[in-house]
Amino acid sequence: MTDNALPEPFSADDQDFLASSGIAVSVEPEGVLVSGNVDAVEGYLARIKDLAGGAVQVSGIDKVSLAAAAAVAGGVASSTAQYGQFVRLSPDSLSMLKSYRVLPGAPGWNRMMVVDSSHKFRGQMQWQNVSMTPTRALSLQLLAVQIALQTAVQSVADAVERVQGTVDKILVLAEASRVGDVVGNHAALSRIAKVHGETGALPTADWESIAPLGPALEVGIERLREHAKRTVAGFDALKPVQDRASYLKNAVGDKRLGETLQLLVIAEQSLYLWQKMRIERVRVTEPEYLQTVVQSARGLLLEHFERDGDLLLHARGELASYAAIKPLEIIRWMSTNDLKRDMTSLRQDLDGFASARGSQVAGWIEHEDPSVGDALAEVGNRAKAVGGAAVAIGSKAADIGASGLGWVGRSLQNVAASRGKANDSEAKASIDER
Repeated sequence: MTDNALPEPFSADDQDFLASSGIAVSVEPEGVLVSGNVDAVEGYLARIKDLAGGAVQVSGIDKVSLAAAAAVAGGVASSTAQYGQFVRLSPDSLSMLKSYRVLPGAPGWNRMMVVDSSHKFRGQMQWQNVSMTPTRALSLQLLAVQIALQTAVQSVADAVERVQGTVDKILVLAEASRVGDVVGNHAALSRIAKVHGETGALPTADWESIAPLGPALEVGIERLREHAKRTVAGFDALKPVQDRASYLKNAVGDKRLGETLQLLVIAEQSLYLWQKMRIERVRVTEPEYLQTVVQSARGLLLEHFERDGDLLLHARGELASYAAIKPLEIIRWMSTNDLKRDMTSLRQDLDGFASARGSQVAGWIEHEDPSVGDALAEVGNRAKAVGGAAVAIGSKAADIGASGLGWVGRSLQNVAASRGKANDSEAKASIDER
């Protein structure tokens, strides 16, 4: 018996217990498929969330897909497949859960008993691998890829609202004007995908109405991403603060970097919905090509996650360097309200992009230099009232020898002194009132 296997053969009591309290799990590159008794699945997911923290995303599996999963489950009684969930995890969390045996180490379809007779979650997990035919293995891959495509983007509602009225300008900036109405295409794809999810049907007329969109969306995504990369590449932390402020204002306002990232999210979700419908079309009309199409969609998802992750991490790093204040820049920085506003706005845009693309689950920021996160957190603080910062930085300048900084040092001392006097006056007034 291996570490991953339950004792063989199952006793009659084990079989009955598994039928009422067991789960079936498949670990795929896109995520983990879990099905079984409702209480057992929820208990198992609670354990995963407890260990993985925020680096987990759980999505429900619709009834049509779950029925297919039940058929694949092999030795697990059909009554266990009442309930299904799809779980996405960061790579580090996935490895950790495997090492703790919370997830099976063996590929394929696995089954396990989750709770004991008193419905307590078992601490020691042992898995039995269920042998599958190539057809069943493909069915699991198909289900995982379809759900991954559907859930790759968290939400586009805010993005759609943000880019209303600016789509054409963004596409011109990205040299992607021939992509057409990205928001309208997304709405059309969403409607067709919704009907398919509810009915399992994809009429020929529906497919033919969206079939030409796929290649155009891919071109648009590439150009939007490149426009964002070119804009970020212009961040030069060595330039004087006034030049940095000017470029940042241009990046946020004229080049619409934030809106570009939002439109990129919408276009990506549109393409993923199109890929999902393409897979369904091939499954029904040309099943001999299904394996090829599924692998193509897998490659697309992986490529987009890698490239979006690189874009986000690079932009965060560049913004953190761009936000760094040199000692002699403090007066100019504090008088440049536009810079503070634009810096905070762009940080929020990056946070929104990361959230929409599920960065925690993708593991993009897990290994980021902590100094980058600290610097970006400070951007928000710096955009608040300037007074406290002036006192703190002015005092620091005095400590290192304000006379050596010439008029800048003396100005800082004056700012700090005036702030200090104002604070003393407020405190005295407060005492007098008492």
